[in-house]
Amino acid sequence: MKDAYIVVGFLQIILILFMQWQIYLKKIILTFAISSIAIAGFLFVSFQTTQELSLLVLVLLTLFIRAIFIPSYILKKLKLPHKEREVKHTIPTSLSIIISILLVVFSHTIYKTTLFNSIDIQAGFIPIAIIIQGMFLIVSRNNAFVQLIGYMVIENGLFLFGGYMFPDLPFVVEGGILLDLIGVVMVSAIIMKLREESVPDVIDEFEEFRG
Repeated sequence: MKDAYIVVGFLQIILILFMQWQIYLKKIILTFAISSIAIAGFLFVSFQTTQELSLLVLVLLTLFIRAIFIPSYILKKLKLPHKEREVKHTIPTSLSIIISILLVVFSHTIYKTTLFNSIDIQAGFIPIAIIIQGMFLIVSRNNAFVQLIGYMVIENGLFLFGGYMFPDLPFVVEGGILLDLIGVVMVSAIIMKLREESVPDVIDEFEEFRG
């Protein structure tokens, strides 16, 4: 399970860097779906090791909600009336990638100097790096959907940490269910907000047409 943890963990970091590089929302969302499939795969490996049925529940939730439902729902809503390209970032793309890499190094340094002696896992910094990168993804982008993806990236880091460190504890599954529900609610709230903002624009255009 350790090998799966390391492979999936570093894959998550690479995928987050790819998301920072992208300006097209569709590619960012599909990349997140791939990262969630990888997390589900890791949790399934953890289930095979521990035979804890609660982990199998979390695998199915991660696969169907985070990898399929939420990405497909967002992609469907991107077509109308929202643009599929983020015009302007809070932080330039090249600088955000450099900062993301530095955050990985920072996470490794913090882990080695503080938590390594008590946890004693060589790659224990990976979930910390994923969580911090997710926070930075939220801060560095203006688009509400990308910020939501950043929030769910943080959740993936928590799933990776919980599935590796505490696979036998039921709170991992309960927390996963709660986080998935929060993600669905946030998607719905963003969609409703964007619809409300689009209505005045349509009215203004109609008034201009009337003269």
